[in-house]
Formats: sequence, structure tokens, C-alpha cells
Amino acid sequence: MKLKSGFILRKCGEADIVVPVGANVEKYKNIMVTVSGSGKLLWDMLEKGCERSDLVNALLSRYDVERDIVEKDVDIFLKKLTQAGILDA
Repeated sequence: MKLKSGFILRKCGEADIVVPVGANVEKYKNIMVTVSGSGKLLWDMLEKGCERSDLVNALLSRYDVERDIVEKDVDIFLKKLTQAGILDA
């Protein structure tokens, strides 16, 4: 999986926000995704390209959380990016 080009993650005050850039501004003008600290980690990994299992393992190594909870959270994150048109599966 990898993120589509034309989207960037920027700091806006205390929040990290994904916004369209370049040619995507008009097409995705109503898209804005706010990500948490763990979401930023996942975003950074997806920019380089990775698999779902890589995302799950990265969160498991960083946080003391049960695998099933992490898997559900990763799936929700990926679903939101897909619905927003940001993720190339």
C-alpha cells in the first residue's frame, strides 16, 4: 500500500492534518484528515509504501496494546484514507 501523490501532512497548531496539494486541491477541496501521533507514524510508513502487517507491527512495538485492538485501529485508519481517495491499495 502507498499513499497517492498530491497529499501532504502538515502541522496546523497542535494538529497534524492531511491536505491536498497541486492538481489535487480542486478535486479534493473538501478533504481534510486530522491524524493523531500514531496516525502520523502510519502516514510516514505509507508514504514509503508498506503492508498492513507492517503498520500493525510498528504500533505493537511502540505501544502496549493488544494485537486485535491495533488491527482494528489500523483497519479504520486505512478505510478512512481509502474513502477519502488518498490511499492506493
